[in-house]
Amino acid sequence: MAAIALRGIWGVALRPFQWLRDLLTLVVGNPVISREMKVRMRFARAFWLQGAYLLFLIAIVSLAYQGIVAQTPLSHPAELQWRLQSFYATLLYSLVTVVVLIAPALTASAISFERERRTLDLLLTTPLRPMQILAGKLLASFAFLTLLLVESMPLATVCIIMGGATVGDLLATYALIAFSTLHLCAFALYCSACNRTSGIATFWAYLGVTVMLGATFWMALVEIIANVRRAVAPLGVGVVAPAEVVFPLAALHPFAAPVIKASPTKLFGVSVPCWLIGVAFSVLLTRFWLTATAAKLPAVYQGNFIGSLRRQALLLSVLSVLTLDAAFSAPLARGLNAADVTMVLLMTTGFVSLFIAPFVAWVATFGEHDGKPPADDGWFRPLQLFRPVASGALPFILTWLAVTAGTLNALMAWRFGVAPLWAPLLVGVGYCALGLTAFWAVARFWSVTLRRLTWARYLTVITLLAVVLLPLPYNAAWTPLYPFVRITEISAHPPQFALDAFVQQATVYGSVIAVITVLVGIAASLLGRRRK
Repeated sequence: MAAIALRGIWGVALRPFQWLRDLLTLVVGNPVISREMKVRMRFARAFWLQGAYLLFLIAIVSLAYQGIVAQTPLSHPAELQWRLQSFYATLLYSLVTVVVLIAPALTASAISFERERRTLDLLLTTPLRPMQILAGKLLASFAFLTLLLVESMPLATVCIIMGGATVGDLLATYALIAFSTLHLCAFALYCSACNRTSGIATFWAYLGVTVMLGATFWMALVEIIANVRRAVAPLGVGVVAPAEVVFPLAALHPFAAPVIKASPTKLFGVSVPCWLIGVAFSVLLTRFWLTATAAKLPAVYQGNFIGSLRRQALLLSVLSVLTLDAAFSAPLARGLNAADVTMVLLMTTGFVSLFIAPFVAWVATFGEHDGKPPADDGWFRPLQLFRPVASGALPFILTWLAVTAGTLNALMAWRFGVAPLWAPLLVGVGYCALGLTAFWAVARFWSVTLRRLTWARYLTVITLLAVVLLPLPYNAAWTPLYPFVRITEISAHPPQFALDAFVQQATVYGSVIAVITVLVGIAASLLGRRRK
């Protein structure tokens, strides 16, 4: 018995070293990296691309410099610094635009091209682990992207010579640009594994990158506006903005890199370099997309990559919520009463449920796919929430909502220093959980009806969009979002009136959603029995 206990303790103690060894084997001695880099640099198109890239940046530098020289004489000593910072921003934003356009194309055909040449199965039969293959292809593409960034450094040093930036700012900006495009390359690799042809994979990669950058651009825009305010403050124009970064996750957006630079952010009273947070989150997102890609490879169906994906999703959600402490600790977050705090918590809970809702189509559906039988083992088994089976879908969805919304609400209530009104808040959390349960029931209904995973996911997404978004332009009262719409009536009524209206509407709509969920569940159960 003692020997078993010692063996267990020894295994736990050695686990960090095993993780480090596995991490090193992804890079050191990985033959995929050397092969991909040799193939990429073997043809002349790689050198033509580098030449066109440098000529474009040289043209941008020349035009920006001529623009500074041709401007009117200085009217204020601080105007020179403003012009130099404008020159720096022009060069760096041009660089970011080119890199963002190139990055998805580097890995969008990495797996699909192997499939088109019918060499993917041969590659998977090698002694290499799936993660070694994927990491090799990703790192080879990232190395070429890093080469492009290094080639642009002599041009970027003009900003240092002219006084538009410091060496630390430039190095931090380059680190942010590189790592903010790393997870975009990983997403493109995932698209390559999901599609059979390189053309379709490239299309979905660029579409997905556009959606992700567009959905998170508001954080970058906040930092861009704050940087402009800090730049014009010496001229006596505008309002002075805080020196710290308000949204640290903006470091994941490539277009925020030129304004974040080496700026710090304050989390729980500790000043942290924002570029360090961006690098850490980029690595975590890259690991997430690599795991998702590995789950798509035909040689690893027996591995529980779905469980790893779900654990990583929970970790990323909690860490992302904790970074919001930088925004909640701002002076504007103070001076709220209990009703105001409750409304803010309700709105954030609604946003969390809206974020989780699209993933229901992937988590809750099941069916035949690539020769794999449907994994329908029941309805609700909490112990299976990290398993790729149907019974673990709803426990994971509710756990995801509870962990994310609970962490966010606890952080906000602690920062605001005011206890919320618990009755409306519990009604809102229950309403969101009921809505996600209804979406899960719809996904299960289509899975049982169609028995095909791809079609079930498509129809689930279409159903969710039709139920939630289509009624909004015509009559907002017909959408499940209407109770949260009533909260916005604070502009015309006191906060307590808006909360009472929310509770009333959520009770009525929740009853209807509960009845529909039960009916859809009964229909899915009857169809499932008939199919069996």
